[in-house]
Amino acid sequence: MSFSPGARAAVAAAGAVLSLTLAGCGGSDHKAASTKPTGDAPAAKPTTASYDFGAGPSTIATARTATVHIYQAADDPSPSVQLHSPNPDGAPRVFLVIDQKPGWLHVFLPVQPNGSTGWIPTREVRTTKTGYWLQVLQSAHRLKLYQGKKVLISTPAAIGKSDTPTPGGAYYLTELLQPPNPNGDYGPYAYGLSGQSTALTQFNGHDPIIGIHGTNQPKLLGTSVSHGCVRISNTMITKLAKMLPLGTPVQISA
Repeated sequence: MSFSPGARAAVAAAGAVLSLTLAGCGGSDHKAASTKPTGDAPAAKPTTASYDFGAGPSTIATARTATVHIYQAADDPSPSVQLHSPNPDGAPRVFLVIDQKPGWLHVFLPVQPNGSTGWIPTREVRTTKTGYWLQVLQSAHRLKLYQGKKVLISTPAAIGKSDTPTPGGAYYLTELLQPPNPNGDYGPYAYGLSGQSTALTQFNGHDPIIGIHGTNQPKLLGTSVSHGCVRISNTMITKLAKMLPLGTPVQISA
């Protein structure tokens, strides 16, 4: 899933909602996708971190500066990556916090390779907490919303096809987008995740970002049919859009 930059941002309960043209997320059978070769990744530190979903409230860091400096290790003399806020779609830059030490936060990053981590200075962000987290069970074709250990929602989901699978791992919600046509491929809302397809290099000329969104083909829920995104019913994505803050953890498992 990728979205045209320069969209007009609006305010909604869950965070930034954008009105824009979607460039592709496997809604209908688009042809403008390129297969990803091996070894295609920018300069970011691959993670060895794990995330304990449901162990307690998660900490979300939101940029308070126009640029967030990413360091490979706390107290490094210079950053390895810089990320701007808002992001290219106009949403505030957010991170999911893994660990912290005085003056520093260890966070998951919305960059390649999936699961990359880094350290950010606490002075460049503000933090909040959420008890919500999402789980996508691919074998069961089901999405679950938890609050701590309690299941609040369990709903059928469509996932990626065998040649464009939904990549497993630990992610978080990076943006909430409002497609211009609520009855289109993506439904009324689409969340962008911090990961990208591991099978595609681009989709319609944009990064192949994985998302969770609605659908105009509800009969396909419970099947493996997308280019990697997770589809749920329009009723459920609307409910999630009213509940979940950006930064909410997402576990995609077999």
